[in-house]
Amino acid sequence: MRSQPKRWRRIEAHGPGHPLAWLIWSVPALFFLYEFILRIAPSLMLPDLESAMHLSEGGIGAALGAYYYAYAPMQLAVGVLLDRFGSRRLLSMAALICVLGLAIGAGASSATELATSRLLLGLGSAFAYIGAVYVAMIWFPSNRMAMLAGLTAGVGFAGAVGGEFLLQLIFGSPPDWSRGMWILSGVGIVFVIALWFAVPERPAWHLERTGRETPHDLRSVLHGLKSVLCHRSTWLVGLGCAFMYIPLAFAGNWGPRDLHAMLGIGTDEAPRMYALFYVGIGLGCPIMGWISDRSGRRRPLLVIGSLAASAGTAIMAVIPEQASNWAWVVLPAWGFVVSTYVLGYPLAAELNRKDAAGTAIAFVNFLGMLVAGLVVWLFGALIDFIASGRGNQEPDGADFRSGLLVLALIMISAVILHLLVRIPRGNSPKDDTLELPGCER
Repeated sequence: MRSQPKRWRRIEAHGPGHPLAWLIWSVPALFFLYEFILRIAPSLMLPDLESAMHLSEGGIGAALGAYYYAYAPMQLAVGVLLDRFGSRRLLSMAALICVLGLAIGAGASSATELATSRLLLGLGSAFAYIGAVYVAMIWFPSNRMAMLAGLTAGVGFAGAVGGEFLLQLIFGSPPDWSRGMWILSGVGIVFVIALWFAVPERPAWHLERTGRETPHDLRSVLHGLKSVLCHRSTWLVGLGCAFMYIPLAFAGNWGPRDLHAMLGIGTDEAPRMYALFYVGIGLGCPIMGWISDRSGRRRPLLVIGSLAASAGTAIMAVIPEQASNWAWVVLPAWGFVVSTYVLGYPLAAELNRKDAAGTAIAFVNFLGMLVAGLVVWLFGALIDFIASGRGNQEPDGADFRSGLLVLALIMISAVILHLLVRIPRGNSPKDDTLELPGCER
């Protein structure tokens, strides 16, 4: 374990919960905000990208989905790497990868180049949320974990709300994709530097809290990954939260376009209206985390939230165009109930070994992003299929409504999955070990 620079020795001597812990956490949390802005950037100029690159709904969905194809599988590696190396170097490297992806995106003129840019952005962004939660898990007491996981998510969704406005300023009117990408890459360089200097190495007492007297070696970390993969309820929590996350994947790529097609909302007003969805999530994540920490209950809130999130998706699909003003009420309420998914992260950490907590959190995020990537592609292909079946060359509002109803039906699965989660008596993850080769009880 490396010794801390002088500026961090006081907080290390204090233990978890020092006031400066908020500063340490804030920089990775702001990096997650930045990453979220990068994630939603294409949604503001989807028609322009389709036209410039001569792509259909399915084609642009496949190119943009490359973000999730990198993000999702990297979650397994992110968890292992964080448990092995800590967050400082990894988060700085992740920000640098985002800068490279933005530079490639600035000059993109084809679907392949756009997909490459999104792939690199997904690779770098994979460290953002899990890295920030991991930092909070180290520097704060464990009884604040759900609240901080929710607060971190809330910071990111604040980026989605303000990001709509910021991106319109950055890209200009009419949107200039290349100019916007270069500006965002400059911001990324600032994060590379800030993360390196603001996030300290892991303190010695973190090893004591995880039950280890020495830093994790690779063998022990891989054993932790194996224990997570062999834990039945971790899979149930992860898949349940993944289905709850579907509206977020939809919103980041199709949201404003959906409002324009279904409710006749103007292309300028639609992004502002859809920002209310992120307002709901941004408020809901820390509130749900606080309620969960205070009550000590995770699973009941996840079950109720899953049911409400599916209902909210169905309601959005059936709002008639003549009652479009109802979207101003439904969107924030929908976002608020969807935010319950954030409780899956602390629940997964609590179901597993303490020294594999980072891996468990990352695994839940892995499943969420894997499903998100599939949804981005499948939704585009689905509405293309529905439109062609109705003889339409371009998808209309009815096609988008049908697609949303299909998503609502899929999301019902989350209710069943969370009901099947087994909360072990005592603190033994092995009580719920899968009966598979290599998974010892």
